[in-house]
Amino acid sequence: MRGGQVNSSISDEALARLPFWVTPPGETDGFLIVVGLVLVIVLLGFGALYFTVQAIPDRMAAGAHKVQMQLVGVLGLISLFTLNNAFWIAAILIAAVPLHEIFPLKTEVDVSESDDA
Repeated sequence: MRGGQVNSSISDEALARLPFWVTPPGETDGFLIVVGLVLVIVLLGFGALYFTVQAIPDRMAAGAHKVQMQLVGVLGLISLFTLNNAFWIAAILIAAVPLHEIFPLKTEVDVSESDDA
């Protein structure tokens, strides 16, 4: 620094020694673009994984009675919006256990048979 002036130009030798991630002035930062794309891909991947895991109770309850499927679906939505895992665990348990065997509902045929006896 002579005479109060700062030499702002970088010599060619100094530019040659810079690591690859340092971008020279006026050029596109390729490393930043690659890291940004990787970040977006990873976030989308984790989001897809989260929603896949979140849908496990619904897939387990598929083919069950309508009431059981609706109950599992409602618990899944509540757990999704509140981020409360207790609702998701309850949905898994309800989907795993056939409710119609635990709480049998009397149908009209059952009621008429019991009246005949």
